[in-house]
Amino acid sequence: HVQLRRLLRNRVSAQQARERKKAYMGELEVKVKDLETRNSELEERLSTLQNENQMLKQILKNTTGNRRGPGSGAGGDS
Repeated sequence: HVQLRRLLRNRVSAQQARERKKAYMGELEVKVKDLETRNSELEERLSTLQNENQMLKQILKNTTGNRRGPGSGAGGDS
């Protein structure tokens, strides 16, 4: 009887462990999906900000290129 009870307890314990593992894996799959979505959103935002940064650099370059002070450019008042 003792051996049978031990066997049954072991089976129940193993089944519970399998159920816990299944639940844990399900949670991890949800987390992976959420993180993949977040990563895609961040990659898109990064691309947008890099493009914006490049445009602003070009505007700044064009603006500062047109505002040369006296004596800094060729063809000044001679």
